Amino acid sequence: MFRVESHGPALPARSPLYGAGEARCATDARAPIGKCYAGPVIGVVVAGTFDYAGRHGRAQAKPGAILLGNAGEAFDCRHLDAAGNRRAVIALHPDLLAEVANDCGLDDADFAISALAPSRETAPLYGAVRRAAGGLRLGEEEVIDLAARALALGRDTRPVAPTGTERRRIREVIRHLDEAYAEPCELDSLAAMGQVSRFHFIRLFRAMTGESPRQYLIGARLRAAADRLTDTAEPVTGIAFDVGFNDISHFNATFRRAFGLSPTAWRKTA
Repeated sequence: MFRVESHGPALPARSPLYGAGEARCATDARAPIGKCYAGPVIGVVVAGTFDYAGRHGRAQAKPGAILLGNAGEAFDCRHLDAAGNRRAVIALHPDLLAEVANDCGLDDADFAISALAPSRETAPLYGAVRRAAGGLRLGEEEVIDLAARALALGRDTRPVAPTGTERRRIREVIRHLDEAYAEPCELDSLAAMGQVSRFHFIRLFRAMTGESPRQYLIGARLRAAADRLTDTAEPVTGIAFDVGFNDISHFNATFRRAFGLSPTAWRKTA
């Protein structure tokens, strides 16, 4: 069961890796409200302004701010207006965070800072948490990437440099994706092919291709669909399902974003 606070309500579990939803604090009290995190939590402020204090210091939180909490960590907030606050939150499974921290070479799996002001750097993190809290289910790869982004905040991290052996193994995975793009291609299986952990696999893959494994797989499926739309008269729906998409509207929208035309318009211009 996922919770933000030790004695707070449960969050909807979106997968075994995380729970997500909204947390609200409606009060006009000016005195600090002391609480305790149940587990690792990433929160983003959607509405309200308040002074926030966690293990790593105090900051003024306003819309767009990122708040990070570790298991058992005490925190408090002092509202600066009578409206309280509204936050989008995601609670991560401690084992996932420990796995990512270990792969990053960190001594512990705790977040290094308590709060960050809104910025371009934190915008992707803000967006991911808001999407998750709104009910959009994050894939395994996205949750791992989210955990890594949060753990990197406040730390001096360096880009990964693949070894010769790692490059060879990742090239084999890339070749597999180019040939087996219509198959599910789960992250665990791909990482096993690369003989590394899930998180390290994502880092190596991105270092070599500039994309995440999921992004590359979608690109391979779209390229295959574009070729078949050009070379055959097969129905668009059949092509979409054959190359690995299981939702025709998602296929149409993704194809248009990639190529600037709908699948039907692409075929007409071929």
